[in-house]
Amino acid sequence: MELTISGERRRCMAETLGSGVRAFAVCDGFGSVDGVRIEEAALTQLHAALLAKSRNPRFAAQLERPKVVTQLLVSLFSRLNTQLYLRSASHEDYVTCGASLTLILLARERAYLAHLGNTAAYLSRGGYMISLTKDDSYTFDVPVGRAVAVSAHPPILTRALGSAPHVELSVCSFRASAGDSIVLSNKRLAGFEDRRALSAWLLHGQTPMEFGDRTMAVIPVSPIDHADAHIPHLPALTVGQIVAGVVFALGILLIS
Repeated sequence: MELTISGERRRCMAETLGSGVRAFAVCDGFGSVDGVRIEEAALTQLHAALLAKSRNPRFAAQLERPKVVTQLLVSLFSRLNTQLYLRSASHEDYVTCGASLTLILLARERAYLAHLGNTAAYLSRGGYMISLTKDDSYTFDVPVGRAVAVSAHPPILTRALGSAPHVELSVCSFRASAGDSIVLSNKRLAGFEDRRALSAWLLHGQTPMEFGDRTMAVIPVSPIDHADAHIPHLPALTVGQIVAGVVFALGILLIS
């Protein structure tokens, strides 16, 4: 699997958690926690939490149960939000920081998505570009005479990490097929033209100017040989071991 990243790498995270299990995330936000930009603080803590989970002997078995993985992601985001909120100076009347975060967990042929904010995930399959996330933000429209202009102020996040004691997120899972590509972006694409430019990027490998300073990660889904995944490697037997086995089997037959 070859990961392609365009833009600021500190807004992205990529980690292998085991055989056929990989995690990818993109984060964007405002403010800082303990003097560290919230994007870096959130991804650092997320990375550490995922590694700790992967060291659990039951982790591989848990990945076979979608409901368990969903609960795991909800719990992980909840703890991450609590840590960020307690370390920030935010309170009910004043928010000092907040982060949008989109996580993709690829576990063999299944992909799990956890999301909140205005980061985004897209699935490219068979020439079609599908949006996997919704936009948890809104912008103010400023009336100018009879027309309406979009405000120059940044969008207001309706859901964000670190901005409140509790947080809700969207979690889903879907089957990822060989030949698919998943694209993570720190900013949601504007519309059809952006998606068409994104498709051209995937086909020709050139980052279009329309994306500006966005941080984007393209994750190709590679085929996994499941036939070998659960078959242990057996050492070759020597001639002596084969003869001994045959003699042992004959002895059992004679006794019976």
